[in-house]
Amino acid sequence: MSPPNGLKPKITTLLVDLGGVFFHPEVETKLATAESTVSLRRLMTTSIWMNYEVGKLNEDECFAQLAKLYRFATEDLANLIQKFRGSVNYDRDLAAAFRAIRRTSQVRIFLVSNISSNDYQALRERWDDEFWSLFDDVFTSSMLGVRKPSPRFYTHVLRATRSNPQTIFTIDDNPENVLMAISVGMRGTSCIADLPRTLANITSDPVERGIAFLKRNAGRFPSVTQDGAEIEENYAPLLILEALQQRSLVDLKFPPRLWNFFSGPPRYTTETYPEDLDTTSLGLAAMSYDPDLAHSILDEMLTYVDEDGFVQAYTDRTRPRIDAVISLNVLVAFTLYNRTYELPETLAWITSILLTRAYIGGTRYYPNAEWFLYYVTRLLAASEGHDAALDERLFAPLRVRVAERVGAPGDAFALGMRIAACEYVGVECAVDREALAAMQMEDGGWPASCMYLFPGAARDVGNRGASTAFAVRALGGRAS
Repeated sequence: MSPPNGLKPKITTLLVDLGGVFFHPEVETKLATAESTVSLRRLMTTSIWMNYEVGKLNEDECFAQLAKLYRFATEDLANLIQKFRGSVNYDRDLAAAFRAIRRTSQVRIFLVSNISSNDYQALRERWDDEFWSLFDDVFTSSMLGVRKPSPRFYTHVLRATRSNPQTIFTIDDNPENVLMAISVGMRGTSCIADLPRTLANITSDPVERGIAFLKRNAGRFPSVTQDGAEIEENYAPLLILEALQQRSLVDLKFPPRLWNFFSGPPRYTTETYPEDLDTTSLGLAAMSYDPDLAHSILDEMLTYVDEDGFVQAYTDRTRPRIDAVISLNVLVAFTLYNRTYELPETLAWITSILLTRAYIGGTRYYPNAEWFLYYVTRLLAASEGHDAALDERLFAPLRVRVAERVGAPGDAFALGMRIAACEYVGVECAVDREALAAMQMEDGGWPASCMYLFPGAARDVGNRGASTAFAVRALGGRAS
């Protein structure tokens, strides 16, 4: 049975390779032969070396057969191996990451390695107990008489550890070994880069870590451009507030009437920036308003509808801008106050966009399809209980369009919105939940992936707080 958040069962056992993970042998080292040279890597991929690793040949037999096959001096290989045994060290930072996993979780860790008995014994003697105590047990090819990636190796480990393969994650720099492990029901990776982050993500609860990140940084979630410039703005905090309904997470100052996108100095635009209908609509949806004030704001917003019946983005009539996502957001605000009927042309346009998939390439300010589809779900949610006709008009085509997006490429913020949309229309999206969980960073938050654009300045803007809030909600959490 899958967990409530749609993720796979929790990892309780780690199988970790030795060479290529904790240390990186210099396998490209060359031995001189009668004709040329041969690398240690080549020698280690021969059947002779493999027989040595499973105990079918002793060390002398292995070295002699390789020397004869490649025509080099036996003592040259013996000296090279002896040198490696006397100098190889393990990655202490990585060992510390595994030690932290042992302290903070109930995960068992087993070392699994293709290694000869002589090489293994040399490492046991060279490395201290601080390293070997990381593991609940060790399984080597020389102990089992079989090498990875043979399924017999993994079957033995499963039986010996009494583990459910669905709760095992294997870490191995050899993709063939990982493929075999996955084929017998485990999960795993051959990507050794950024392993501490991977360890945190596969052994901890993503929602708990995400909520801890949000609370730890409450009120301090700057929006940033792709080149790291910070922007003080209101839209991202309002998104966080609407997603998790926790006022303590954000620092927002309630305006007298309409909202301005910027909470600080405007960036990448004019020095004076007008209030906008987009941020105002989100404010009306995310925060509690006196009904009379809300209706008076909606009345004012209607004065910015053009001759086609479409809502303008700004309160500055010298900036005529129309954006489908902004129009949807305005519709949400009007629908919350049972006034959808006042924007019939905008609603008809939004419906046409949904039916024709015109949203696929994003809009002027919002770069992906998920913004539009997620905002349609907000519109339908706003209409619940008082506009059955809107649900009848949009729900069925929306469900089809949302299902079409499952498994499509997307960054953290896009996946958070996609999963929320899937949840609303009842579409399964386990593949997207897994992808989103894997994007979690070591500190528990998600990256500041692109949320919206400043098209005139060619800048995209992200916010780690907003990405994390949507991820937490998508994976089943609330920042209570």
